[in-house]
Amino acid sequence: MESYDVVVIGAGWFGLAAAKTYIQLHSEARIAVFESAESCGGTWSKNRLYPGLKSNNMVDTYEYPDFPMSVETYGVQPYEHIPAAVLHRYLTDYAKHFGVYENVQFNTKVGLIEYETSGAWKLSTTNAQTSKTVRTEKLIVATGLTSTPNMPHYQNEEKFSGPLFHAKDFCKEAPNLKKAKNVVVVGVAKSAFDVAYAMVEQGSTVDLIIRPNGHGPVWIAPRFVTPLKKRLDALLNVRWMTWMAPCPWGAEDGYAGPRNFLHGTAIGRMLVDMFWKNLGSDVITSNGYDSHPELKKLKPWNSAFWIGSGLSILNYKTDLFAMVKEGKIRVHIDNIDHLEPKSVVLSGGTVLEADAMICSTGWKKESSLKFTGLGEEEFGLPYSKTEKLKLAREAVEKILTMFPRLANQPELRFEQKTSHPLRMYRFIVPPSFVAKRTLAFAGMVSCVSTATCASNTGLWISAFLDGKLERIARPQQEITDEVMLHTQWGKWRYPCGYGASLPGFVFEGVPYFDMLLRDMGLETHRQKGFWSELTLPYYPATYNGVVEEWQAKQESKKASGKSNGQN
Repeated sequence: MESYDVVVIGAGWFGLAAAKTYIQLHSEARIAVFESAESCGGTWSKNRLYPGLKSNNMVDTYEYPDFPMSVETYGVQPYEHIPAAVLHRYLTDYAKHFGVYENVQFNTKVGLIEYETSGAWKLSTTNAQTSKTVRTEKLIVATGLTSTPNMPHYQNEEKFSGPLFHAKDFCKEAPNLKKAKNVVVVGVAKSAFDVAYAMVEQGSTVDLIIRPNGHGPVWIAPRFVTPLKKRLDALLNVRWMTWMAPCPWGAEDGYAGPRNFLHGTAIGRMLVDMFWKNLGSDVITSNGYDSHPELKKLKPWNSAFWIGSGLSILNYKTDLFAMVKEGKIRVHIDNIDHLEPKSVVLSGGTVLEADAMICSTGWKKESSLKFTGLGEEEFGLPYSKTEKLKLAREAVEKILTMFPRLANQPELRFEQKTSHPLRMYRFIVPPSFVAKRTLAFAGMVSCVSTATCASNTGLWISAFLDGKLERIARPQQEITDEVMLHTQWGKWRYPCGYGASLPGFVFEGVPYFDMLLRDMGLETHRQKGFWSELTLPYYPATYNGVVEEWQAKQESKKASGKSNGQN
């Protein structure tokens, strides 16, 4: 049986960063990366690309800190969004540059994962040629949040007779859509707009269907916002602006005073409300939602304050909203009753001709992997159902005491999930594995600063698995209290986003990175000077050198004979 020191499952942003950092810190380690697709990239893997697809972020906010996406190499100019093919190439280059690529086993699916009594992991894997079982001492799960499509089913769907598929397969199905004159797109997240735009560019007319009992249209903003016309993807990482987000780990940034004022006093909460109202009004005015009856159907239903990491940016070559005004994209707020041959019948009786139907209906926000040998609680907290409900109530009381604004929840048109959100320490480690140090999940967060999050998470995971974190919760009660506070917060903070299921970071990203760096005893204030610290964006490049700082710190401890952290 093949044996490894560490196995990483997934070769997207988070898996590549975790593998790269582990290799960098453990040059002699036996490591394998299992990737079910044919190439690197996850969302940006070769089999998921289609014409016109680009990154939500602009260049230099969507790159690893220590691997810049230079104009000379990749041809992406400042303030441009990154074409999907370029991103795929970039991630592949990153894997090759840092010695990860040679350890990736592509087209390899991981089936059952068994936790052995010895503390090791046994994985069943399959590819086109063979099936095999491997063993690893440590396991990093980086399958992410966009690997398992959430595909709806409709009455009489077998009679539709045209292409009917999830947006994940848009690239694969593209050859079957070349002659499509009328296309139905279900959903109104950013991916739905991307698909609709691509089909109109190809010459189709698109009917975009929004469920009246769903989350509603996505908040999609111009690239530059506010009267000062600052780039949105950078503003989300400006430290003083992060204070406007009620966040239980916010004080990790060292500015507890301003945060307590803004969220703990009536005047402060008034200022926070004004900030979010002005930000939202700027977007609504810029997009002209109220200027046209069809555009008005795309106006978000709730304040941007509640929306989370689903926030998107207009990254199209031409005007998306002009397509709506011209009738090339027709918006319907209705449910689908049933399908007929080449037709979609809505609940209100409207019949839409459809040569194809594409469902941009999101992803199952959970790992698709199957585990065994974990015991009754698996990855949950070791408490009875009654005790868990009590813990949840206590966490909510703390959250609403810290952030009274969250008690005034928005009116929703859909039923919130009653299931509990992912309960993980630092959103990375299941509570029962904090002491065992053999398992970590990378990328089980939805963050607008993906590249920075992946890089800092990768370093934290290596430090954790090595037992070298300088700060970590130890008693079960301390672990439980923190996990409950952090995970229950999401349900109240982002009810219109992913909050009920998993953490979503917008303005919370920078203080989250502060928290991870403080766990490792590393510098968090990385700008030059007090004013710059508060007002300059934290780009990925701001974190360049963090791994080397960690290495130097460990060497210094070793030389002085000091203890190495959590051991």
